[in-house]
Amino acid sequence: MGVTQRYQELSKPIENLPFAKGTVPDLDGYVTDGALNGLFHMLGQEEKKIRQNPAARGTDLLKKVFGDS
Repeated sequence: MGVTQRYQELSKPIENLPFAKGTVPDLDGYVTDGALNGLFHMLGQEEKKIRQNPAARGTDLLKKVFGDS
C-alpha cells in the first residue's frame, strides 16, 4: 500500500528540524511491536485455557507439543 514510504516522506521535514530530534515515531517498529504484543496475548490466553482444562489440548498440534497420544 505504500503507507510506510508515504509516512517517511511526510516525516522527513520534521526530522530535519533541530529541536525535533527523535520525536518522529518509527512506524514499522510500532506496528511490529503491536503485532507481537497481540500474538503473545493470544498465546497467553490459550495457555491459560490449557492449564485450566487439560482437555483443551484438543488439536493434533497441541497433542504433539504436550506429548499426548
